[in-house]
Amino acid sequence: MLQLSLLDPNPSDRRPARVGGATIDYADASAILTRPTGRLRGSIDFTLNPYQGCSFACSYCYAAFFVADEGQRERWGEWVRVKTNAVERLRAMRVDLRRRTVLMSSATDPYQPIERRLEMVRALLPILARRGASLAVQTRSPLVTRDADLFHEFRRARVGLSITTDSDEVRKRFEPRCASIEQRLAAAAELVDAGIRVNIGVSPMLPLEHPAEFAARIQATGAQSVRIGRFHESNVPFAAGTRDGALAIARELGWTKERQASAAAELRHHLQRLEREAA
Repeated sequence: MLQLSLLDPNPSDRRPARVGGATIDYADASAILTRPTGRLRGSIDFTLNPYQGCSFACSYCYAAFFVADEGQRERWGEWVRVKTNAVERLRAMRVDLRRRTVLMSSATDPYQPIERRLEMVRALLPILARRGASLAVQTRSPLVTRDADLFHEFRRARVGLSITTDSDEVRKRFEPRCASIEQRLAAAAELVDAGIRVNIGVSPMLPLEHPAEFAARIQATGAQSVRIGRFHESNVPFAAGTRDGALAIARELGWTKERQASAAAELRHHLQRLEREAA
């Protein structure tokens, strides 16, 4: 495990300068636990983002809208900033996390490729557990299964796993740096088998080839709940929305609002119980 408490600020063999198609830089953060805003307010008490940016580079990712620097917004997916003092700051905080839920993460993927090298999340989880927090994880990476042992240390833990389409050809167009659909379904099943509560997020729902068969594959994982969401277009600055690149791919593939609505209705028909559980 990389010790980010080292004083040398320059990348070295222990601080890789490039991982997963993205350049990596390192900087201390002023805060590590933050109060949620928008739709998360009321359901989550704190968010924890160990990284800024994300090398998965999903074309639709809303998180780019929250980056103040226009150049970084344009290069979303090509850079990641590691919050080098995240573990130290969390240890130093005196906040009582009992009966509080922490979401990891709201604006980055905590299990993106750099995490395999640094194990930042794996260092943060035991601190949260000792503080009595409940944990919600959101990711699209099968690497999340690595930490199943640590999830058991929490009073309550839930893993949200994004599986946005049933087609790897579609996945490659929108999410070229992400794990395959089969790998993610297998990760969901592995977590369930380990006794972890799993929510599968079909959000945003990308073009589907066989909605009924996809529903059956989701059910076969044993996941306890599912959320289904469609593309969201927004012209409000710093508001979450589907990015132009994804909308262009969707138009090219004929993924019209009508097709989205039809596929969502069929998926919901087969997953009614799991969607009620998510609600």
